[in-house]
Amino acid sequence: MNKLGYLYFLSSIKKLGSWRIRNILDHYDTPEKFFAVEERQYRNVEGIDLQITSSIADAIYRRKEIEDEFEKLIETLEKKEIKICSIFDDEYPENLKTISSSPVILYFKGRLSRDDRYSLGIVGTRVPTEYGKHTCEKLTNEVCALKIPVISGFARGIDTIAHKTSLRCGNLTYAVFGCGVDIVYPAENRKLYNEIIENGAVISEFPPGTKPDKMNFPRRNRIISGISLGTVVIESSIGGGAVLTAEMALEQNKEVFAVPGYIHSRQSEGTNELIKKGQAKLITGVDDIVSELERKLAPLLSGQQTLPLQNSRVNITKEERFVFEVIKREPIHIDDISDLAGRSVQECLVHLLSLEFKFLIRQMPGKFFSRN
Repeated sequence: MNKLGYLYFLSSIKKLGSWRIRNILDHYDTPEKFFAVEERQYRNVEGIDLQITSSIADAIYRRKEIEDEFEKLIETLEKKEIKICSIFDDEYPENLKTISSSPVILYFKGRLSRDDRYSLGIVGTRVPTEYGKHTCEKLTNEVCALKIPVISGFARGIDTIAHKTSLRCGNLTYAVFGCGVDIVYPAENRKLYNEIIENGAVISEFPPGTKPDKMNFPRRNRIISGISLGTVVIESSIGGGAVLTAEMALEQNKEVFAVPGYIHSRQSEGTNELIKKGQAKLITGVDDIVSELERKLAPLLSGQQTLPLQNSRVNITKEERFVFEVIKREPIHIDDISDLAGRSVQECLVHLLSLEFKFLIRQMPGKFFSRN
């Protein structure tokens, strides 16, 4: 059995866990060396007691069965075009290697990039307010303007908006799954799933076929924060998954950022509490993030404009400018835009959609529009 096979062997021992496997590798350097020692020496590794030793011994007794499982796994990966990498491989995310509970094996579809060392996690509620949606689009757009990769969890709401905005900007994005990478969850994100595979990667520590069990998602969250230099929380209730991701980032000695929200909104209770307790830095734009991570981002930002993309630098057509010029910070109705621009409502709607994609304006309920 090769090194990858031994790592799978260790991962298959349920009571062992990522933390103890990392301790084994820190103590013995390679999994092969660990399996070469006598059973009594297992307890030389931190966290391995008599009960865990018994579990390892039981797995060794079933060695042939586990080896057969691994062979079938490799066949499944080839059939489903799923890639696999271990913590010993160069393509394994660099930042993730540094946390104590990093998974020793990752499954993925798409491509992994060395640029993920400069990435940011962007997470939040599954049921964002209009404020949260707009803020996520705007902030993600600013992050992408600096070519900072975006990591999120593929959930409904903020995660989905972060992924979609990143793709729209032609930016690298990873979606970290709480199930096998062959399972699209939520199912309505099938198109997004395919687009991410084309422009980044979907990643999981869980083998193919693993269902999206509720208990898998906290484990998923530590990978989001682990890959990232810092984690940004945009709307989350107290105890929400995004707040848990932030707490994991803090345990990993990573930076945590939060967007302040309306004090009477349930969706902002978690983010406001993070700020209130001093666990997250209050941010209103990407420049606040860059100021904290400037040294770590320096190789990526070298020679780049370090401020968010400004409206004046975005190319817009002559017709779009006619429409854009009549829109101000205060919301204005589509009928008034049509009258002031001297264009039909239908024409204005076409140009407004284009301006919205360029993050110059935003639409609000009732067909009102305002500048970003």
